[in-house]
Amino acid sequence: MARKVREVMTAVPFVVGPQTSVAEVARVMRDEGIGAVLVAEGDELRGLVTDRDLAVRIMAREGNIADYSAADACSDELITVSPTTAWTGLSP
Repeated sequence: MARKVREVMTAVPFVVGPQTSVAEVARVMRDEGIGAVLVAEGDELRGLVTDRDLAVRIMAREGNIADYSAADACSDELITVSPTTAWTGLSP
């Protein structure tokens, strides 16, 4: 029998606002030992920032990284599912 998403998901994910600095996002990831945080404004999910997003979208840019926010770094084309969705693994 297939497992449910709720069996493999993080119960309380870390959430930051879109204007949170990328430095603060990186500190949260470091301090919590995680590789991704959600970006939300109020109850609206705006995106997801991963440690790879920080490297590819921010660190590789010109200029001062302090000028960038979570909104600048986040992936915003997300697919969401219910915790009761069947978990089939990582393959598409």
